Amino acid sequence: MDENYDTVAIIRKEIFNLTDTHVIDVKDPENALDALMFVLAIDAEKCSRNKRQNY
Repeated sequence: MDENYDTVAIIRKEIFNLTDTHVIDVKDPENALDALMFVLAIDAEKCSRNKRQNY
């Protein structure tokens, strides 16, 4: 959401894939990089959490 509470992007995870696959639908192309960085940050946190649990 932006400062006007408008939807900037819709991000969803496809569940029937062998790897994590995300679909990012961006309303305004200027926000595409922000949406991608958001997904990458979530994925990095998930990977870090999994590595800590395996020790």
